[in-house]
Amino acid sequence: MRKLIGAALVATAMATGSGTVEAQQNVVGVWRLVAYTAVDADSGAVIEPFGSAPKGVLHYTAGGRMAAVLSAGDRKRFSAGNRINAPVEERAEAFSTSTAYAGTYTLEGDRVTHHVEIATNPDWVGGDQLRYPKVEGNRLTITTPPLPTRPDGKLRVSTLVWERAE
Repeated sequence: MRKLIGAALVATAMATGSGTVEAQQNVVGVWRLVAYTAVDADSGAVIEPFGSAPKGVLHYTAGGRMAAVLSAGDRKRFSAGNRINAPVEERAEAFSTSTAYAGTYTLEGDRVTHHVEIATNPDWVGGDQLRYPKVEGNRLTITTPPLPTRPDGKLRVSTLVWERAE
């Protein structure tokens, strides 16, 4: 049953990203994150990995460059006033409540592939991140394949809803 649910989630992720090539080309611009949810591939449970008010900015240029910065909306400030002198536990919390990466992208059919050049997660550097975009009006919905997700690393299909910021 769990494998069936996982397979259904993958199929849903792929179907959710479907749209016209024209709509996909409309990803160019600056986007502000308005919602981020993730569905557990085993149980079907829905979580908000960065809380109910996540923050984020996503840039796609016409020249094929992209950059994304996401964080929980309720992040704590460092007690020492900066990350260098902050206790290791505070630095770990800051790292686990945010992510950022940048590189190039290619649009192919119903998918966009982010070719990562720099990232807070060093394991992503030099690799690709597959996403399924869908543009409707001023909203861009991006769905991921099942990926390890905060807070426990379980495989989840994430849906990120962005609103055009410009």
